[in-house]
Amino acid sequence: MRATLRRYRSCQNGNIAMLFGLLMFIMLGAAGMALDYQRAVTIQTNMQEAADAALIAAVKLKSTRPSMTDADVRARAKAFFDSNMRNMSSYSYSGFDVSYDPITMQYTLDFDSKIRTTLLHAVNFGKIEPKVVSKAKLGRPPYLEVAMVLDNTGSMKDDGKLDDLKKAATNLVSTLYSSADADVKVALVPFAQYVSVGDDKEGAVWLDDGSPGASFDGCVGSRGYPANTTDSDYAVNPVPAVDGEPCPAEILELTDERSKIEDAIDDMEANGWTYIPSGLVWGWRVISASAPFTEATTADELKDKNGVKAIILMTDGENTKSPDYPTHDDSDITDANKITDELCDAIKKENIVVYTIAFAVTDATVKTLLQDCGTTPGHFFEPDTAGELNGAFEAIGGALRNISLTQ
Repeated sequence: MRATLRRYRSCQNGNIAMLFGLLMFIMLGAAGMALDYQRAVTIQTNMQEAADAALIAAVKLKSTRPSMTDADVRARAKAFFDSNMRNMSSYSYSGFDVSYDPITMQYTLDFDSKIRTTLLHAVNFGKIEPKVVSKAKLGRPPYLEVAMVLDNTGSMKDDGKLDDLKKAATNLVSTLYSSADADVKVALVPFAQYVSVGDDKEGAVWLDDGSPGASFDGCVGSRGYPANTTDSDYAVNPVPAVDGEPCPAEILELTDERSKIEDAIDDMEANGWTYIPSGLVWGWRVISASAPFTEATTADELKDKNGVKAIILMTDGENTKSPDYPTHDDSDITDANKITDELCDAIKKENIVVYTIAFAVTDATVKTLLQDCGTTPGHFFEPDTAGELNGAFEAIGGALRNISLTQ
C-alpha cells in the first residue's frame, strides 16, 4: 500500500492534461480577441472609407445643385454611406450628422458606431464603439469669370431690398476672393428697363450711338429680333443707343480688382421698369471674349485653365416691359418672356453656368421662367427674406469652388 501511494503521489501524467486545458482556454480567448479585433478593424476601416466617399459625393453634388439645404446634404451623404456599406453586417450607427463651418469652409461628417463581437461576447464584451469622423474642405477655386446681373428696378426700393441685395452680392465677392490664390474675375450688370454701357463707349464700332450731335449717356436698347437674342455680328448690326431714357448705374466689365467690384455694387440705385433680357444679354456679352467687351477668355483659353464662366441673374419681379426696337416701351409680357427664354437657352449652349434668383417673387410664371433658365432646377433660388437672399448667394459662392478631402 505504501508503495502504491508513493507512486500515485509522484505521478505527473494528469498535470499535463490539466495544464493543457487551462492553456487551451487562454489560447482560445486570445484567438477570439484577435479575431474580433481584426474584424472590428476591418469594419471600422470600411466605415471610414464609406464615410469619406459619402461626404465627398454629397458635397460635390451640392456644388452642382447649390440650392440643396444642409438637410439635403446630410440625406445624400447617408444614402451614399448606406449604399457603400450594404455588404457589411454586425454594425450599427447613430447620430449621423453633416455640418458646415463657413469660416474654415469645411464640411464635417461624424457619427457613433457599434460593432458587435462574437467570441468576446462570451466574456461580457459584446461591442466595440469606434467614432467615425470625415472632413471635406472647399479646395482651391478654379479660374472663374462671373457676371452678376442684378435687378435695379424701382421696386427694389421697397422694404430695403436693394440694400439686402448689396450686402448679399458683397458677401459673394468676399467668398469668391476668400482664398489668397483665387483666380477670379467678376463683372456687374445692373439692369432695369435698359442698361448703361457707359458714355465712354461713344464711337465704338459695335455701337450705334445716335444721330450726329446727339449726346450719348451710355443707355442702350435692343437690336432687332432675332439679333437681340445673339452675341455676334455687331459690326453690321450694332447696338442702338436710346436717348432720354432712365438707366441704372453703368456696367462694370470683368475685373479682378475686388475693390472696384464692391464699389460698383455700392453705387447701384433703384429706378425704372423691368425688362429681364436687357440685363441677361449684357451678362452674356461681358463674359464673352468678343466685342462689345473683350476682357473675358476664349473657350480654348478657358479650357486650358480648367475654368468656369457663370451668370448670376437676380430679379424681384416679372417682366413689365417688352421691346419695340430699339426702345423697350411696349408691354407685351408674353413676348418679353419668350425672349428671356431664348436668351437663357442660347447662353447655356455656350457652356455658361446660369444661376437664377427670384427674390420675394409671387408671380408663378416668372418663377417657372427663372427655374427653366437655370442650368438645372437646383441652380434656381426663391428667397423671400434678406437672410435667405444672402444664403442663396452664399450657396452659389460655395458651388463655384472645388471640393477636396482634408481628412
